[in-house]
Amino acid sequence: MLRRLLVLFALVCVFAAIAETNVYAASEQPNIVFIISDDHDNEHLGFMGNQDVHTPNLDRLAKAGAVFTTAHLPMSRCHPTLASFLSGRWPHQSGIYYNYGTAKLSPTNSLPSLLRDVGYATYVEGKYWEGEPREMGFTHGAGKTAQRFVRKGQDDLFAFIDERGGKQPLFIWWAPLIPHTPHNPPQKYLDLFEKDKIPVPDYISNENRKEFVKKERLSFAMEAWLDDGVGQLEGKLREKGLYDNTMFVFVIDNGWCNGRASKGSPFEKGVRTPVFFTWPGKIKSEQRFDQLTSTLDIYPTILNYARAEIPDTAAGNNLRPIIDGKSEANREQLFGAIYPAFVTKGDERPERDAYAIYARDEQWKCIFYLQDVRQSGNQKYFRIQSIVTDYPTRNVGDEDLFDLRDDPYELKNLAGDARNAERIAAMKAAALAWWRETGGKPFDKG
Repeated sequence: MLRRLLVLFALVCVFAAIAETNVYAASEQPNIVFIISDDHDNEHLGFMGNQDVHTPNLDRLAKAGAVFTTAHLPMSRCHPTLASFLSGRWPHQSGIYYNYGTAKLSPTNSLPSLLRDVGYATYVEGKYWEGEPREMGFTHGAGKTAQRFVRKGQDDLFAFIDERGGKQPLFIWWAPLIPHTPHNPPQKYLDLFEKDKIPVPDYISNENRKEFVKKERLSFAMEAWLDDGVGQLEGKLREKGLYDNTMFVFVIDNGWCNGRASKGSPFEKGVRTPVFFTWPGKIKSEQRFDQLTSTLDIYPTILNYARAEIPDTAAGNNLRPIIDGKSEANREQLFGAIYPAFVTKGDERPERDAYAIYARDEQWKCIFYLQDVRQSGNQKYFRIQSIVTDYPTRNVGDEDLFDLRDDPYELKNLAGDARNAERIAAMKAAALAWWRETGGKPFDKG
């Protein structure tokens, strides 16, 4: 009898220890709100130094955490970018490198499924391209709600928070179709901005100033609408007592710019975004990092904070050592391949369809063109956004070289200067090496 009692006591202790460990693990898992802004100018944020926009909620969140100021998206268009957030892989690795085609993203190692497997309730709302959300690992949310989410409220999301909040950690894919078109903001957001106080860059010609101001004011108002939606979500999390154990992650899915080529292009206004991570009391506030960063780094970083294993398929770097002050190094160069919006259905080959490839370091950006880029084929093929600016016409074999320190808006192409030939050759070689090392096949235009 004594022996049985001792065995029973030992088993009770073991189960108690396991239960205690599980409670501890759960307490260390933050709720995660992944804020994905849609078609947003990377400079149209107060925390990026813009004093003319109205983004107080995002500014406060950014100040309370760690901001990575110089991040690149893997593609300057929403579908391949969103797929990269889900898969943690480059577009040419995942097969989703365009907006319009037939390939489907594999759910293997998808971010929501990995989070679900470590106890998260995973919710999707807004922009989502990948079919049935349950197959991708989302336990809640309908997906395909872009047209109404935030524009018509957040009732479904708030009901999910009421249902699951506090019972298990939450992952929220928060991706409204804002500031994306249609640019139809409520009047209260337009009223925040006076036309005669909207700054006009020097590179905007006199004949385009009026149109630029009109479009810029609409962009400002749409961004204010996005920010207001973030504030409403914060309020709900506070109401439920969940705010202090919530990590906010912010990123833009692709650039948008009035006055420079952006979405769908290889230029900084298309591929650059800030990224921030904020978790009250857990991530040190008022941190700013200028290291070159890829948005692919978000995937392993979220998984690390969620206490989930990072799969070998992840193409990015875990940023937590930088956030925690244990490392300063990330990337010396950023790379990317840029694709048209449309491809040959049923014959998707990124090595054939890529129209440009680039490399950039802290100062220099070099772009190499693999196809002729013509405005005549824009609407049904390229879909490059060039609002109140010249279309970026290029010939196959052309090269661009920009000094981003002196020329951040990529206005002066230095590729024709013979003194830069060695630099261009080295950057081209580095871009091609990146392509090969990440599984890219030889470029083929046939």
